[in-house]
Amino acid sequence: MFGAGRGVMVVRVFFSVLIVFFAAGSAFPETQNYCHDRTAAGEWEALVKKNPNDLELQRLHALRLGICEKIEAGSLTFDQGMRIFEEEREKVVQERFEKDRGKKKERTF
Repeated sequence: MFGAGRGVMVVRVFFSVLIVFFAAGSAFPETQNYCHDRTAAGEWEALVKKNPNDLELQRLHALRLGICEKIEAGSLTFDQGMRIFEEEREKVVQERFEKDRGKKKERTF
């Protein structure tokens, strides 16, 4: 029972993260610098506070903060930062998909 409940929680967190990413991407033009978006920053802070043990989410949040810092310092362009973040976000999505898929296979046996 505990394992199934934990799986549901992981799926909920996964979809919460996806919603934040897709909502941020569709609500602003591509040239918008998300580093200056207080709403997005607040959503990130709420997500990591609500899910302190979600290391993938923590990894993306830390990456976002570091990318923003590098963009502000001028050592990374906005387009480079966005590309780096999107590559890492896609890796997290794929990892979670594979992990969830593996758990479903285990339950069928």
